[in-house]
Amino acid sequence: MESTELAQLYRNHAPALRLFARQWGHGADDVVQMAFVRLARQNPVPEHVLPWLYRVARNEALTLNRAAVRRRQREERVSSGEAWFSKAEDQLDSDEAIRVLASLPLEYREVIVARLWGGLTFEQIAQLAGCSLPTAHRRYRTGLEELRMKLEGQGPCKRTTPMS
Repeated sequence: MESTELAQLYRNHAPALRLFARQWGHGADDVVQMAFVRLARQNPVPEHVLPWLYRVARNEALTLNRAAVRRRQREERVSSGEAWFSKAEDQLDSDEAIRVLASLPLEYREVIVARLWGGLTFEQIAQLAGCSLPTAHRRYRTGLEELRMKLEGQGPCKRTTPMS
């Protein structure tokens, strides 16, 4: 892949990929960087580059998250239980929106971020999430409804169908 083409892809898609990777914890910048490094090393270049980047970013984020959980568990076993930080008293509206999005189940967040910020099609999202096309649509609709309800202060909506 030409460096100019790679740079253009990065400029166009890195912010949405970062947002997508944040669903699994910290290190989103590293995840996105690793995805683009792997893309630069691909020979031949994947046929569908954008979904491929999302898949690599997802896998990297999950790997980093698993490592962070293991590290946190080790640290908790030897820590004294002291608080390392305090909650900020002043919250911005964007902080509230981020909090509400983060409170959604991962299955919903993943689909919403991939669709709204990533611009992926539902077919691509279904493949990325390892679910059927109708399930991807349902997760998107249900997730948006829960977001709306929570942002309007009505609490979470009741699920009528189990998640798959």
